[in-house]
Amino acid sequence: MRRLSAAISFVLAVCSMPSEAANTWGTDLSDMWWNPNESGWGANIAHQGEIVFLTLYVYGADGKVKWYVGPSLASLGGNSTFTFSGALYETTGPYLAGTFNPANVGIRQVGNATINFDGVDHATLIYGVDGANVSKSLERQTFRSNNLSGSYTGAAIYTTTGCGANSGSYSNYSQFVVNQTGTSVSIAASISNGIGCTYSGTYTQTGRMGGIVGTLSCTNGGRGTYRAFEIEASYQGFFLRYNADYGGGCTETGRVGGMK
Repeated sequence: MRRLSAAISFVLAVCSMPSEAANTWGTDLSDMWWNPNESGWGANIAHQGEIVFLTLYVYGADGKVKWYVGPSLASLGGNSTFTFSGALYETTGPYLAGTFNPANVGIRQVGNATINFDGVDHATLIYGVDGANVSKSLERQTFRSNNLSGSYTGAAIYTTTGCGANSGSYSNYSQFVVNQTGTSVSIAASISNGIGCTYSGTYTQTGRMGGIVGTLSCTNGGRGTYRAFEIEASYQGFFLRYNADYGGGCTETGRVGGMK
């Protein structure tokens, strides 16, 4: 078997996936976001299609908590696909311990907000509140890491380039076993034609997104390095994207999903 088909096992080996991606529009940006150097305030982002819903919790001039909401920050499209912008509001309403009357909910636009996501895990938030302008760096907030250990069956779609006769677009499936202790991940993959591959690497997680960087080695002689990213885990499995480098200009990119 082509050594490149081994890369598939990597992906398969690296993770499994839920029955569907969380957001069909693109990378799912939903998460808790914060600035780790300024613990105490942050942003919740819910992402659906080309819209992100921003909830911002900060502090006013009196040091008391203030909540603002951007319910419809829209993608600018084009080259700014991952830049979202829209109105920012402050709301008032009935006391929490009383009877809730929707007629008593008030809303006031205080300014605008723009979020530019310059990667899967990082963003710049620019917003204004009643003339006070703010620019902050954000990243996904992690409070608990996933463990990918388990046995999976998965499928991958991938493209190889610079690999001679092995270049092209392919799909494949594999059985694999993942063992994770802390940040150390070891993956044993068994491809459908009997080739075996081992993937070793280091797992990291930012918010709900995971990543793995490591090396791969296969019984057919295939060796190289890989990087898995946008690992989205659920109790059913995982979904991820990946890059692999076999040396000599031979590279591979793809996506993989797997189920327990």
